Amino acid sequence: DFDKAMLEVIKSEKDFINTPVQEVWHNDSDQILCFSRGDLVFVFNFSPTRSFTDYGFLVPAGAYSTVLNTDAKEFGGNGLADDSLTHFTNSDPLYADQHKEWLKLYVPARSAWVLAKNK
Repeated sequence: DFDKAMLEVIKSEKDFINTPVQEVWHNDSDQILCFSRGDLVFVFNFSPTRSFTDYGFLVPAGAYSTVLNTDAKEFGGNGLADDSLTHFTNSDPLYADQHKEWLKLYVPARSAWVLAKNK
């Protein structure tokens, strides 16, 4: 089911295969990786035990919706995050000239998310 859902996400992004991958964040000690590809943001928590509340990622300003979450009950996860929420970025004057803001998320242990920027 997860593979099928991931393929649908990839098909939803126009010209996905030719869209460059951009690293947003990585932290080896937290075991967190985040990258973007087009309007999609991919967040991975590889820690087997540590979940994080309000973990911040600098992304283009706007609102983001969950399109895939490995922690969802439908994929055998714990369903700890509310995937119906719209996540809004928080401004930071230090990054205003880059048009980036903080996207703060609850990131459960051993999970991966794909979020899409709302248009």
